[in-house]
Formats: sequence, structure tokens, C-alpha cells
Amino acid sequence: MVSPIIIAGPTASGKSALAMQIARQVGGELICADSRQVYAHMSVGTAGPSFEDMSQIPHHGFSQIDPDQTYDAGQFVQDADRYVAEILKRNRVPILVGGTGLYLRAFRYGLNDVPARDEKIRAQILEVKDQLGLQNLYEQLKEIDNEAAQKIAATDEVRILRALEIWHLTKQKPSELRKSHFSQTPRVQAQWLLIYPEKEWLWDRLLARVQHMFDNGLVEEALALRKRICVKTEILKTMGYEEALLWADGVLGKDEAIMKAAIRHRQYARRQMTWFKKETWWSRVDSNWCAREDSNSCSIWREIFA
Repeated sequence: MVSPIIIAGPTASGKSALAMQIARQVGGELICADSRQVYAHMSVGTAGPSFEDMSQIPHHGFSQIDPDQTYDAGQFVQDADRYVAEILKRNRVPILVGGTGLYLRAFRYGLNDVPARDEKIRAQILEVKDQLGLQNLYEQLKEIDNEAAQKIAATDEVRILRALEIWHLTKQKPSELRKSHFSQTPRVQAQWLLIYPEKEWLWDRLLARVQHMFDNGLVEEALALRKRICVKTEILKTMGYEEALLWADGVLGKDEAIMKAAIRHRQYARRQMTWFKKETWWSRVDSNWCAREDSNSCSIWREIFA
């Protein structure tokens, strides 16, 4: 039986290009495993698939959620399971592609021991944030679970809120819940491919990508997005969008906005690489897979089609 192919890696590492090439070779269809590409009206700032790509290869789960809605790993697993089943029924190959490590780990093992989002608890935590600030929440998290806090940036509101929410719902440390996954049996059989690039190569790519976004409609997309949703919505703090709006509002110059956005992309890529480095089930793919060899003879093809 055909098994899904999972393609992961840090932002700008070439995941989508590799996924497209594999899809052409095996008769595949792509499934979004990116926590931002899942949202509509954000294609420029998330480097979402182009209309040309989507016209060539079927894409699923991209741009499916309104930006003012919430989406989490549990919903991703439900959606991915449905897409995989539908694609397999067509005798085609499901290819999950994205850099959101939590989503992919959840797809591998499930999230049976992690509670769903609780709006009441979330509202209580947000009330504390409004009164005392995000730093206060981060200090709380360090006291509750310093191991989890060390893996979360002090400015990462989404992950801080979720970690505290899990603690209040389960009275268990989020870091301990994560560790429990590694002793489980995978719920799916799949080929797990990870692009793990050299840092300098990736940093150059990230700066070029951010420059391209600012030159090709990111500011306009960010302004349109702000008109659609509440200005306090977390999605507006997404890297690139926040800096684009600061430039549009005259708070930052263009060069400064680009550099700040590039730095955030770099920090995010570093966190992604740290996450994936600890997961032993990935088959690593060199980031220069398409530059060194003809794609049909590249080692990645030999691995997949062996």
C-alpha cells in the first residue's frame, strides 16, 4: 500500500520545491502542514503556493481558514487524516509539506493526551496578560515548567498562552507531555524526509526571501489583512506582517523593517532546526539537493524509489 510522504524543514529551505518535484514523479498531491499557510489572504507573507503550482499539482489545506479563526494541531490532524484518505482512494500519493513541527509530530503520534483549546481558561490567561503584561506570563511559565519556557521565546505569545493553558487544564508540565510522545508507536506509516540546511546557506535565502516579499506586495497584503480582522488578532503579529505594518504606519523605514523581519525569520528557522534535530525518525536531505545533481539522479530519488 502507498504510504504518505512527509517533507519538513525550516522556512525557506526548499520544502515546497522538493514536494512539487516528488509529486510530479509519483503522482502526488500536496497537503499543508504549515500553521500560517493554512490561513487565507496571507499568501505573500507566508510564501504560499503560487497559482501556477496549484494548477499543476492538487493542493489541500492551503488558505482554508479565515485569519480571524483559530487553528491548532488537533484540527490539523483531523484535516490531514481526511485528505490522506481521500488521496489514497484516488490511488495517488499524499505528500504533507510544511515546517510546523508540532503539527507533524501530532500527525505521527496523535494528540490524545493533550487537551483541546479551552476558551474559558484562555480568556482568564489573557486577562492576566492585559493587566500585567506578557512578560509576567512568561515568568509564570518559567516557574511552572522552566524546560518548556527555555524552548519558547519570551515574545512568543501564542506558545506561552498554550503552554499555560495546558498546565491549567492538566496540572502536568507541557514539556513532560511532549516527552511522552517519543515512547509511543507511530499512528501512521510514512516516509519522513527532512531538509536540514547549512546555516549560512539558509540565512542568505531568508534575507532574499524577505526582500522579495516586501518588493512584491507584502505591505499591501498586510494592510488588507488588517482591514479584515480585529487589530488585536495574533495573526497580525506574524513575522513579516508586523514589520510591514510598522513600515506602512511610518514607525520604521523600509530597510529597517526588512532587516527586523529577516531577523525574526532567522530566529524562527533556528527554533525549527532545534525542534527537528531532536526527532530521530527523519531521513535528512541536503538543502542543495537540486543544485548539485540532476533531480532524477539525486540521492533523494534513489531513497524514495528504492
